[in-house]
Amino acid sequence: RCAIPQIVMKSNNSSSSLALSAAALVVLVSSLLLASRRRRKRRDDDGSHTSSDTCGNDTTADTAAPSCPLGVNEQYLPSHVRREMHKHRKRMSKAALLSMKTPMYDNVFMLSTEGQPMCTISMKKAKWYLKKGIAEWSSLPEHKQWTPEEMEGGAKCIRLLFEHNGSKERDTTSPESVYLRSVKKNICVSCGDDGHHMRHYIIPYAYRSLLPNEYKSHMSHDICILCPECHVDCERHSKRRMKQMERDLRTRLGREYNEPAMIEDPILYHVRSCALALVKSRERMPLERIKEYEVVVREYLASTCEIDSEEELTKAELEKACAVNHKVKNPNFVSGSEIVVKNLNGDAQKIKQFIIEWRKHFIATVNPKHMPNGWRIDNPVECGREFVILKP
Repeated sequence: RCAIPQIVMKSNNSSSSLALSAAALVVLVSSLLLASRRRRKRRDDDGSHTSSDTCGNDTTADTAAPSCPLGVNEQYLPSHVRREMHKHRKRMSKAALLSMKTPMYDNVFMLSTEGQPMCTISMKKAKWYLKKGIAEWSSLPEHKQWTPEEMEGGAKCIRLLFEHNGSKERDTTSPESVYLRSVKKNICVSCGDDGHHMRHYIIPYAYRSLLPNEYKSHMSHDICILCPECHVDCERHSKRRMKQMERDLRTRLGREYNEPAMIEDPILYHVRSCALALVKSRERMPLERIKEYEVVVREYLASTCEIDSEEELTKAELEKACAVNHKVKNPNFVSGSEIVVKNLNGDAQKIKQFIIEWRKHFIATVNPKHMPNGWRIDNPVECGREFVILKP
């Protein structure tokens, strides 16, 4: 409601009273118009929400739902909530573009020469074995008790035509073997959603890519499937942990590892400053200073093969010089991921503990309910290695 100003008329001064009453009348009319406009807008908003709630059109309900959570108009929500809602809608609109285009798991069984299942592989890898002539298509062994998941859709098998090195020594009852031979479902390991999927690295890819090859080659144990919503939530917690780890290491290691990522190039900074001065303050500058600045800008543009050093500077050329990026990459900068991996010093025990800690973080953050059979925190961190002994 608008407050109606009170008009006080003084009889002893008619001219000032008339001026005051006219000003007060303008304020009063403006206030009434503004209040009426607000009431009409609020009434229209309430009517639109009522019609959208009672309408049986699925499309209207779907589009109105994100804008009105819990029945509250979005314009009345705090700015940070509206910002998160906008990010959510933008993310969901790009879910199909960012998600995987093909299923992650093909679940092709690879059998030994005796017909014993060794692991499940992708169709691409199976075709590679067939192309090399070291495997052939086969059928499921009749003596094995196959689960409904393994039989679903007609499981495909290839049988090796050579004796594999670890086919006899491997313990088929260990969790690692169970994981390798299990059928992996193409669903989100957290919520079980079977729609759009994203490949998620349990050990962040920035760290995994810098680890020695034996910790990432033929190691799909630490790669799983998450839906876009669960992936964003998990990445938020992972990035927070990464920043904390990197911040602690930078503080402990000293100034050498605290260099900024970008530094200013003094030459480019001077060119940009001269161009800005010519554009904004040319009329107030002395003629000698104008010529000096023009020489600097002209020499820079000539070095980039854009103009002749003898030609006059145009407005477009000055604007181009004003847009020069005077910040360049710092050659002494060390990224946070490089600091973390370098701190491991290539020590096998430290790397194992590092991977185990990230597995624990993933379980605590995501609380997955659909992990493949045989997946365990203490599974080997290297291909073909023994189990990791967890520290109490």
